[in-house]
Amino acid sequence: MPQASAKSSGEFNLGLGILGALLGAGTGAALLFVIAVALGFRIPFIGLITGLLAGYGARWLYKGTDHALGVITAVITFVFLGGTLYLLFGIFAIGSIISLLVSVSVAYRIAST
Repeated sequence: MPQASAKSSGEFNLGLGILGALLGAGTGAALLFVIAVALGFRIPFIGLITGLLAGYGARWLYKGTDHALGVITAVITFVFLGGTLYLLFGIFAIGSIISLLVSVSVAYRIAST
């Protein structure tokens, strides 16, 4: 007998996965902002926290992984972190771009695999 896949049973919920990505990215961006304002400077690669929180938040609420969830999580992370970095510094320096790319790739990787 062929077994039904987990996706067809309604076990996964993309809406909850997106909510998890939004909550994780929002929390990470808020932490980045508070730490940067409190210290007066930016610690290299602290934006990675945003990618980690977004990826694990999406994965946790989705209750699994999926390619589409990874892409959506990467886009959400890009918007939240990019907006925060622009708000803090007004311009994208090479360090900001590298931090943004690393965070987006980490969020995608965690949520999709």
